[in-house]
Amino acid sequence: MDAVKKSKKKIIIERVVILLVALGVIGLLVYFLSGTFFPFIKLEIARDFDGAKELLASKGWIGFITVSVIEALQMVVIFIPAEFIQLTSGMAYPWWIAIILCDIGVILGSTIIYFLVNIFKFDGDIFNRSSKIEKYARLSRSNSTMALMYVLFIMPIIPFGAICYYGSSKKVPYWKYVITCGTGVIPSIATSILMGTAVKEFIANSIPIWLLVLIIIGAAAILFVLLAFVLHHFFFKQNENTPYSWYYGLMATVMRIFTGFFVRYHTINKEAVKELEGSYLLLANHHAWFDFMGIYYLDKDQRYSIVSNNYILRLPFLGRWLKKSGAIPKKMFTVDINCIKGILKAKKDGYPILMFPEARLSTDGGHSMINPSIVKLIRKLNIPLVLVQLRNAYFVMPKWRGTMKRGRFDSEVKVVLKPETYASMSDEELLNIIESNLYFNEFENENIVAKGRNKAHGLEHILYRCPHCGEFYSNVTKGNTMTCSKCGTTYEIDNHYQFKDGEYKNIHDYYQAIKEYEKEHINETKIDVEVDTKIFTDGVKEPRLEKGTFHLDVDGVRYENENGLVFEFKNHELEGIPYSVNEEFEMYFNNELYYFYPTNVDRSVCTRIALVFEIKKELEEYERRSCSKENE
Repeated sequence: MDAVKKSKKKIIIERVVILLVALGVIGLLVYFLSGTFFPFIKLEIARDFDGAKELLASKGWIGFITVSVIEALQMVVIFIPAEFIQLTSGMAYPWWIAIILCDIGVILGSTIIYFLVNIFKFDGDIFNRSSKIEKYARLSRSNSTMALMYVLFIMPIIPFGAICYYGSSKKVPYWKYVITCGTGVIPSIATSILMGTAVKEFIANSIPIWLLVLIIIGAAAILFVLLAFVLHHFFFKQNENTPYSWYYGLMATVMRIFTGFFVRYHTINKEAVKELEGSYLLLANHHAWFDFMGIYYLDKDQRYSIVSNNYILRLPFLGRWLKKSGAIPKKMFTVDINCIKGILKAKKDGYPILMFPEARLSTDGGHSMINPSIVKLIRKLNIPLVLVQLRNAYFVMPKWRGTMKRGRFDSEVKVVLKPETYASMSDEELLNIIESNLYFNEFENENIVAKGRNKAHGLEHILYRCPHCGEFYSNVTKGNTMTCSKCGTTYEIDNHYQFKDGEYKNIHDYYQAIKEYEKEHINETKIDVEVDTKIFTDGVKEPRLEKGTFHLDVDGVRYENENGLVFEFKNHELEGIPYSVNEEFEMYFNNELYYFYPTNVDRSVCTRIALVFEIKKELEEYERRSCSKENE
């Protein structure tokens, strides 16, 4: 009992100390910003450079000491980002002075932490960060604490203070520890300060915006390349059980930084995933290209093997990085034995597997058909099944718009099924559970806030038919409005992504109206399109180029080039037709990937071809289920 009371008392003391230090950091930040930084920046903007120099000179040693003390104390409390004072000091002082001041602060902060841990017996895991560091320690080729600390200091995902708490708890001699801290942080500090200096020069109109962006991207890239080189060649073990796991972590970190400017991630019921051990199959709906980041936030400690479009994995840099991160290539809408082998290997290695069973991005914020064959895969794997619903990503960057807008991204674990649970279910029961939990219409949420201009840009390429006059490819967009150039019917998008007026409430309703039209005329629809064709062959860097004609009718599709018929698929022989909005559509034949670029018609026809064939498959699936019920 006394030990428990003592432990509780110790925790209270630690928290009080941390709270006081945090208040001290906030006070010093306010003092530095109000007394030095903001006045300095105002003078820089006014181009009063002499006044700016006089201001810094008037602060003298007080300004220098303030920067170092802030850097030191924020390390003690960890949760206040060090980058803030590094960026601001880089803007306020010459870069070399800023580096020295911040490094002195790190030495001071690491010394305080060392004595808190070793003299006052503070818990090195006070901020619950040591588990992640211990994970990296297990992957290390070396048993040296200093070597691990050097690597962690250039990793942008773990705060300096957490690393110092960890190092202090390992009984490292103080002089080795402090030298490691003082030198290991320099690359990261220099990067932040370089960015701050670049921003200052931009404010002073000394450099153009393009050079500012180039410096920021270049500085970040140099740090990441340095990190990748060190980790791959000197640090992490390479063996069957941990293949390239650091690639995945670094990729996720880069994506986290990039999408973090636009997306606020929110996770629901993630505890259900963290309780799972070993490999499991995670299925999610697919509304934006960065959907996998919603899964990453469910469990940052996992490295998911993501089933990805094979074409993306062919790209020179990104493709190689994705493969190193454990991505499994999948040839879209065709039988791919190599993909199944990759999935089975990921299971054997103990990694969770992420799949988007709709196999395409949502066009209208609703759902696409899930191929029933997913049930066979689930039974073959015989591992836990996790169903995750992703929401709101569609409004950040829908398939038809090429730019991102700020928004919120929710990921919710809806269902976790153990093998013994779904083993007793029929295929139809299991498929219904998957569909009911993944199918989601983004426009059901009428409280979406989506302010800004150009919300309609690109919309005409999916809403390709005016339902009022029946004209194809007549819609044009400008700002937040879409207008039919033939009959003049206009739809305007409000700040909740609903149409202000008109027959249809939102994009989803409008698109479904087009879909109903196509369904009514499915047996009489014929589409003939002249195309420029790129043909990609595995192992061959450059594609073959040719011209031809693509045909779609009631029976299926066929492609002819100048030499005659190349291939023909009946409807039941093809699973679907993936496409890029207003650009191309694609399919596989003889293990080669054919990219078709329409030349004699508005390229919105790509959406129409994909939609018409999707309707064919939905009708085919509806007939299959109807027959199945009749036979029961």
